[in-house]
Amino acid sequence: MIKSLLVGAIAGGAVMWIYGDRIRDYIDDMTMNVRERAAAGLEGAAERLQTVADTVEDGLSGAARRAS
Repeated sequence: MIKSLLVGAIAGGAVMWIYGDRIRDYIDDMTMNVRERAAAGLEGAAERLQTVADTVEDGLSGAARRAS
C-alpha cells in the first residue's frame, strides 16, 4: 500500500517537473475566458455600487440642506 503511494507521488512529481509549464499554460488558456467574464462582472458591480453610494450621499446631503 505504501509502495503504491510512494510510486504515485514520485510519478506525479516527475510529471509536474517535466510538463509543469505546459500544464500551467493549458490551464491559463482554458480559464482566461472565465477570468475575463468574472472581472467584467465585478467591474459592473463596482459601478452599480458607486452609483448607489452617490445617490445615498446626495440624499443625505439634500436632507441636511432641507433641515437647515
